[in-house]
Amino acid sequence: MDLADPLSIRQLEVFVALVEQRSFTKAAHHVGLSQSTVSGHIADLERRLGVMLVERDRGGVRMTSAGEALLRPAREVLRAEQTARIAVQQLTGLTSGLLVVGGSTIPASYFLPELFARFHGAHPQIALRLHAGDSGEILERIEAADLEIGVVGVAPDGREFEHFPIGRDRLMLVARHDHPLASVGTVSIQALLAHPLVTREKGSGTRAATEQALAELAGEPVELPSVCEMGSTESMRAAVIAGLGPAFLSELAVASERAAGTLVEVPIEGFSFAREFHLVARKKTLLSPAARAFMDLARGD
Repeated sequence: MDLADPLSIRQLEVFVALVEQRSFTKAAHHVGLSQSTVSGHIADLERRLGVMLVERDRGGVRMTSAGEALLRPAREVLRAEQTARIAVQQLTGLTSGLLVVGGSTIPASYFLPELFARFHGAHPQIALRLHAGDSGEILERIEAADLEIGVVGVAPDGREFEHFPIGRDRLMLVARHDHPLASVGTVSIQALLAHPLVTREKGSGTRAATEQALAELAGEPVELPSVCEMGSTESMRAAVIAGLGPAFLSELAVASERAAGTLVEVPIEGFSFAREFHLVARKKTLLSPAARAFMDLARGD
């Protein structure tokens, strides 16, 4: 180990990305480098420290005990480096550069594009990039300082985040215009359960939340009858349009189809499932001028 040879910020960034992505290919994409460059950074970091930091296995990449020891201080160094840059940006009023915003599935697809357009109109010199993932991943990346801000469909609970609502969505049952449920008006839960639905896969948070809301209304456990399980909102919407069956979908996701009359809402007696989108950042963390400007625009300040 050469203690006189300081560690590279870039190499620590690559190491953290590799640990989180569990793949040299994915880590390279995440940090915008070639796979060979990522491998070279890790090899040089291991040479400087005199230990192996990662090992390859069937599941991808896993940390050695030395890698586990390095991970936390590496993240702290990256946070400190980011804080240093932001402090200077705030002092100089820097208003150009790149802002990466995290977004969970529905906000990323149907809410953030319009917000991005408004932000670009007000700050055309700031480039924007969207990082899409599920709510849990976005919150983890904000907590690890990989992202400054993000928009998710659930309020963070029990973590050190500041957050506030910036939009709303509603989950609704929709059917193709020629489906039997499309013309009967309001239906009961019992009538609904007689029709096979297009659903998210078992284990999906959206499916579990929908079944829980219906169970609270029915006073007993409810399991949605599924004609087909899908892994995304887009595939579910396409299946409903194709006539496979009705589905519970985001109001934002089917706005154009409802306006065109292709899909119609099927009201359910007593059922209401609204949710808010929350803009999230870490507490007690300096935000770049770009992130602060985005937050102010989202809040309407």
